Amino acid sequence: MDLSDSLAQSLTGLNSFERYLLQCIAIIYEPVSVTFLTKCIGLAGRYQISRVEVKNTVIGLRDAGLLNQLNQCTPDLAGNLLWRSQQEGWFDDFARLVEKEAPVSYMYGKWATRCWRALRQFRIGVYTGDFDKIEESQQFLAEHCAGHLEVESPAVLVVAHPFDPEWFSSLPGSMQFFLFDQVFRYSVERLVHFPEVLQYLEDEKALTISTIEQVPFHRMLAGYYLLQGRFDALRSLVEKHPDSFLGSGFAGSLAFLQGDADSAMTLFEKDIAQLNQYAGPEGTFFFGLTGVFCILTLLSRNYEGDRQTVIHAVATILRTCKGCPEELPFRFLDAYVRSVEGDIPDMLALSEQLKEEDRSLTTLISILCLHWMGVEIPVEFQLALTELHRRAEENGFFWLAMEAAELLATVDESHGELLPGAEKLRRQLGCRTITHIISPDESWKQSLQELIRVTRAARGIEQTIRLCWLVRFVDNMLLLTPKEQKRSSSGQWSKGRAVGLNRLAEPDAFEYLSEQDREICSALEQVGESSGKNGGFAFNLEKALPAIVGHPFVFLEKSQQTPVELVAGEPELVVESQGDSLFIHFVRDIGEGDVVVWQETPTRYRIVRITDEHRRVAEITGRNGLRVPVAASGQVLDAIGNIASFMTVHSAIDVGMDGQDVTAVTADPTPHIHIIPYGSGFRLEMFVQPFSHSGPYLKPGAGEMNIMAEVKGRRLQARRNLLLEEAKAREVEESCPMLDLAIDLEQENEREWHLLDPEECLQALLELEEIRDRVVLEWPEGEKIAVRRQTGVNQLNLNIRTSQQDWFALSGHLQVDQDVVIELKSLLEQVQKSHSRFIPMGDGQFLALTQEFRNRLEELILFGEEGREDNEIYVHPLAALALEGLTKQAQTKVDDGWRQRLQAISNAQEFVPEVPSTLQAELRDYQVEGFIWMVRLAQLGIGACLADDMGLGKTLQSLAVILYFAGKGPTLVVAPTSVCMNWEQETSRFAPTLKLHMFSGQDRKKVIKRLGKFDLLVTSYTLLQQEVELLEQVDWQCFALDEAQAIKNAATKRSKAAKRLKA
Repeated sequence: MDLSDSLAQSLTGLNSFERYLLQCIAIIYEPVSVTFLTKCIGLAGRYQISRVEVKNTVIGLRDAGLLNQLNQCTPDLAGNLLWRSQQEGWFDDFARLVEKEAPVSYMYGKWATRCWRALRQFRIGVYTGDFDKIEESQQFLAEHCAGHLEVESPAVLVVAHPFDPEWFSSLPGSMQFFLFDQVFRYSVERLVHFPEVLQYLEDEKALTISTIEQVPFHRMLAGYYLLQGRFDALRSLVEKHPDSFLGSGFAGSLAFLQGDADSAMTLFEKDIAQLNQYAGPEGTFFFGLTGVFCILTLLSRNYEGDRQTVIHAVATILRTCKGCPEELPFRFLDAYVRSVEGDIPDMLALSEQLKEEDRSLTTLISILCLHWMGVEIPVEFQLALTELHRRAEENGFFWLAMEAAELLATVDESHGELLPGAEKLRRQLGCRTITHIISPDESWKQSLQELIRVTRAARGIEQTIRLCWLVRFVDNMLLLTPKEQKRSSSGQWSKGRAVGLNRLAEPDAFEYLSEQDREICSALEQVGESSGKNGGFAFNLEKALPAIVGHPFVFLEKSQQTPVELVAGEPELVVESQGDSLFIHFVRDIGEGDVVVWQETPTRYRIVRITDEHRRVAEITGRNGLRVPVAASGQVLDAIGNIASFMTVHSAIDVGMDGQDVTAVTADPTPHIHIIPYGSGFRLEMFVQPFSHSGPYLKPGAGEMNIMAEVKGRRLQARRNLLLEEAKAREVEESCPMLDLAIDLEQENEREWHLLDPEECLQALLELEEIRDRVVLEWPEGEKIAVRRQTGVNQLNLNIRTSQQDWFALSGHLQVDQDVVIELKSLLEQVQKSHSRFIPMGDGQFLALTQEFRNRLEELILFGEEGREDNEIYVHPLAALALEGLTKQAQTKVDDGWRQRLQAISNAQEFVPEVPSTLQAELRDYQVEGFIWMVRLAQLGIGACLADDMGLGKTLQSLAVILYFAGKGPTLVVAPTSVCMNWEQETSRFAPTLKLHMFSGQDRKKVIKRLGKFDLLVTSYTLLQQEVELLEQVDWQCFALDEAQAIKNAATKRSKAAKRLKA
């Protein structure tokens, strides 16, 4: 990839190993240690080099500015190095090695590590063409990594920083389209301009794919031109590539923006008629940008019936793309039209959605609709428009900039200074403004505002309400702020609103308060005049803080999504040996009050009550501690023995028995793991408890060797073996990979982890269960769960028999241990419910399945159906091949029917059909392979999913298969409306012996009745759904579903219709 001159010069001066090392780091991508880097290079086998040499090389590369302090390349340098390694032929092997040694986990692990590895996987997916890898990583990055890495769209990171046309043109067509779609979507939604990317798309010679495959690229460019206000460029593009814009709505959009609504509507209607050739009776409509402009055209004309047309159009859009992120502007347009028709919409829900919106066009259109309805535009929406205007103007989206300025100046006179600039832009662009195509109807304003108020009040009653507590640590105390939170319909809690302390002073007025909340509120006292938001009330913290210990809904004030743990504690005294003196001091300052708060971690605070005894000891030791000579050890020991009756003492000197009522016990070095609910997951923390199952908890290997405390009424002393504690703690960590992957809340030596959800905790418990003799697990009261040992496929006993109609009936059981047996059918039901490899068995018990076993059971669920016998699962004979792996690994008994089916599959694999001579094209080797594969499956009665890359000739391979079977009867092709025309062209070109029929018009029944050999019927998914009763009457020789992801949702009518076809 293209680099700056300075970077390119730095690379030129590197030797071969330095360059190789940089390339390895680029592939690893996440912050990397020298140790891990040395290991990967050694495993790759190209260089055998020591850790010291790697370290020195890394330091040199950092000094040269080629690596940062975390041993990472900049994104632009990483892209260049990745491509070089791919060109040199070793990228794939090293990427697989990295994935094996540093595997990605989207379920558990440190947040930063998971996000870096997700980015790594996305990049590897792009370079290897692995769309599954891309989809998984992209989803994780979008949902979880915004707050952990400063990552824009991962596609933007890979493609545009910087953009390298030579590298990009080397990618397959489908990958180019996927990446461009992501980059341009990001660009127009966030108003960020990438000139090099745009220049590439405008270059006719750059797109090396076929004309038909250039259609989405042309439309992508057209949308960009619209928002930029480059209307001349858009007109030239549409005129130059008319076939790319059939049924697109771009010609109508252009005419509308240039002020001719009637001509625009004529063009829109022409395109809709084109689309309706392949649509059902209810018709179709444009989605996205041109759909918005078509509706605006209708609203600007305001002819009779236009508003009803808009309502029908929006209904069509939402029916076909419900839940799509681009649907919000259509909902606002619909809301406006319905309000004019007298049907006042639910504006509260729409406004709440708009608050979360940051897409440019959605923001503009939605606020515009609010303005038309006479709603006073809130300040936060005006701020959003102001930011939209700024970004649009800075990055060349001049039409958006003009409209944002016009709307801002219209809704609030304080923005009047924007009008001259908006008028100037409008003249330069040669367009109209959409802001004034409709005049606001002030009569709606009061009724809509009232509706919002009433709706808000009604919803408040329905929602679950709770009190949460925000804490701020100041001067060894916690300040408390109560907030009232409401649960949304999605189950999420709101940010909350402040509750006045004067109101909480009367807790009976709040029905939702818990007993603990009421106890905390009882610590409220009136300290001043009854004015201000708290009415003169404040907390007596010395009463309130002990009451809030253990409260489940405490969060940081500065980070209100972060849970806080509040625990009780007591003061601790330390006796240290320092040369010829002993130093006696408190572990922490006990302050001046009766309660003190110690911050142990950013999210855990210990609340300590200070008694008179503690205070007297503090007076003796003083704020800076007490030093006494070693010669006075005896007197110190006397004092320690007495103090240990009311506080814990850590001592560097051994307390003898003489004259002391102190019992010596052997210190227990066994690690204890505390498992505590924490937010939506669990917190794990490691301690030791020197007095076995009683007394204080300490960090392993840290602190003084001697400890004294009163335990169950006895004064005890134990001498700790710190080295042994540390060794045992490390042994536990090394035995539990989950702990290494979990989120470290603090430094690693704190031995504290946060597991994101219960499944992560179950994985950790499974690992800890295997070393149960070396660790103690401790749970809060009533929270305990346990995991039985891991179970694999080989423990499954399976029976397969042939039932009626050659289906196979499966039954069996899983032998967990001598006492526990689970029937196969029951096991499958639990697997369906759990969505993880941990199966609940009741009473807090879980069965752990290996991931392979879980995958095999999911395959059985996918292919299985409910059997007539209570304990049987039925599978179709076509599923035999898919289930062969399961049956080989399990303890399986089969009958002759199963064996014969497997033999038939084996025979089909040896069959080699010939490509039909009437195909007017010569297939490439990989296309011949695809043809043979599909015909073999057809011989078995099995369907196929051909998922070759864009531009590799899937249509041509399908036509070859259709010709192979054409002499036996008719064929059906189902495709999206916009692709049906492509099938018509490709069939005429490559398979002229086929008799092509387009399934449209009024004579569909006649067409169906006349179908015979060599007939090919092409229809749309919409008509398939509408005319399935007619289409299912035909015994098709074969049928092809183009863009088959259209039926991936088995619950849709479209998918059900496809499954009714017979071939």
